[in-house]
Amino acid sequence: MNPLLQEHLNIWDKKILPHLPKQLDELAAQTGAVQRKRGIRSAQDLLKILFLYACSDFSFRILATAACALGISDVSDTAWRKRFLKAVPFLHEILHRMLSSLFTPSDTLFTGVKNVLLVDASTVRQQGADENQQRIHLCYSLNQNRIKQVKVTDHHTAESLTHFSMGKGDLIMADAGYGTARNYIYAQEQQADVILRITPRNFCLYDADGEKISLVSLLKKAEEQNQEMIDVFGFCRYRNKTGYVRVIAQKLPEHQAQKARKRKKRKACKNQNQITEDTLFCAGYMVVITSLGAEYSGEEILNLYRSRWQVELLFKRVKQSFSITTIKAGNTNYAEALVLLQLILWIIAEHQSFLCERILKEKTERMETIYSTYENCMIAFIQIKTILCLPWGLFIDLADEKYF
Repeated sequence: MNPLLQEHLNIWDKKILPHLPKQLDELAAQTGAVQRKRGIRSAQDLLKILFLYACSDFSFRILATAACALGISDVSDTAWRKRFLKAVPFLHEILHRMLSSLFTPSDTLFTGVKNVLLVDASTVRQQGADENQQRIHLCYSLNQNRIKQVKVTDHHTAESLTHFSMGKGDLIMADAGYGTARNYIYAQEQQADVILRITPRNFCLYDADGEKISLVSLLKKAEEQNQEMIDVFGFCRYRNKTGYVRVIAQKLPEHQAQKARKRKKRKACKNQNQITEDTLFCAGYMVVITSLGAEYSGEEILNLYRSRWQVELLFKRVKQSFSITTIKAGNTNYAEALVLLQLILWIIAEHQSFLCERILKEKTERMETIYSTYENCMIAFIQIKTILCLPWGLFIDLADEKYF
């Protein structure tokens, strides 16, 4: 093998491989990513080409040429396309194991403290005339400061707590997209607590006699009586199931209320919908439902809910810092594989940046300069993409018949 090529492949083994799970070949065989090793010697070689494709902007035909130039495989572009689509379960398992291994169990034990999970979703647009979208469903542990669960679907799959596993002692927090009776009762069945923001006009609350309680009327009554907060108990229903629920609402400061109303008007204008006075009125309140009892005050619950903003910052970091906003056009499996590859690369960069940040913080007393976490992440991501792209173009001999 060309010594220069071997040197670049050694960098890959040194800088990337340690972040990946052990026994990759066994994992690839179990998930069906590598069933026959015709043309591909190992799961590591498969990942090198998959990562190369995710970090580049060329076709499968050029990808097959690159794989041949790197001495990894001489299979056709059609064969690489099939392997790429079959790799989704393999990539899912890699992502899951990487997330699970970021912290050891001893680092994540909080005796007597609920495991707070922040749930949200965001879309990634595909290139092309159709501009299809993929939705990334994400569950983030506030206690452990890391992603716990990830699921990728097409944009037709709605936001739901049912995408995630949860258990007794967990506290789930999510925005109004999850504020439904279905999600509330699902969490109750899993013995988990929730704090979910709701839209008052769309959430049905009932009293003990089964009569519907108008949340909009309760808010208007509180407005007339100059009450800053209301805290009521009731019931919600989904199909034949009923859940005991607590509703807490707090009036927003005027400047926040004005911003919320502007967002409502802008969204209604974009969707060409008429906006009602009740909608604008309710925009001036933060309204949540929770299964937490009276041992928690309304102020404590609302303050805890505000920490949900961390997951919004996480998506902002993924999309803006690493430019993961659009992916190549393709079918659902193709798009899912691309998103999973991007998330794996992002987690490697986050891990490297975290280690760098920890070292720098230990030296803070001796450092006079101020470093930027954003810049650390960007540099880590650029380094990783540079390594993953591999200088394959240097090793192509177009006069060689094998490339034809």
